[in-house]
Amino acid sequence: MNGFRSWSFLAAAVVVAALTAPDSPAQTVRTRTAGAAGGGAAGGANAGGGTAAAGIVRIRQFTGNGPRGLAKLPEIFPRGRAPARDWAEMIVMFDSEPEWIDELVLVYYALLHDRATGEFTFLKGQVTHVDVARGRNHMSSAYIRPSTLARYGDVVAVAVEVLSGGDVVAAQSEGKLPKGQPLPSDWWKTTKLVPKEGMVLSKAQTPFAYVSYDDYEAVK
Repeated sequence: MNGFRSWSFLAAAVVVAALTAPDSPAQTVRTRTAGAAGGGAAGGANAGGGTAAAGIVRIRQFTGNGPRGLAKLPEIFPRGRAPARDWAEMIVMFDSEPEWIDELVLVYYALLHDRATGEFTFLKGQVTHVDVARGRNHMSSAYIRPSTLARYGDVVAVAVEVLSGGDVVAAQSEGKLPKGQPLPSDWWKTTKLVPKEGMVLSKAQTPFAYVSYDDYEAVK
């Protein structure tokens, strides 16, 4: 057991080293406040500046890290014997300029930390939205199951990239490592982290599918 714990903490140290020593300068990454598009960030950083190339998309707000990124199913759902459990919920609010965008791909990233073992797990998933009209305060979301959180730990950092026509037109992230260690502004781009896929779900793949349905963009 001691050998296993030593290996776990060694692996965690390797992840921390990979995240805190990339080419880009390190900083604590936070979200922008709602309505900050076109204005200054509220004490945070926005990878890529938060504005799209040629002004296609502008991220207004991105949340999903820590306790405020947790959500339980609404009371409208029938309860079984088990108590309601926490899902990790990442939500993006954004504006779009073109009259219509045929497809907009949002790639979500999450870094989980198991406090018992010190291990980190890097997750990745994408949501494709269709027929996105020009407008403000569009919404997209992605989720991580309660069982995934129970197995791999708490969400300590999240990021999202918005792609149009295969190009990244906006990106944003928030979070920090345990003990307040800062993350580089583009931490999710490091090649030293290998993401696990299939664990970040679209809203349509979860029981949240029909909650506030009209508030969110259509999923392909």
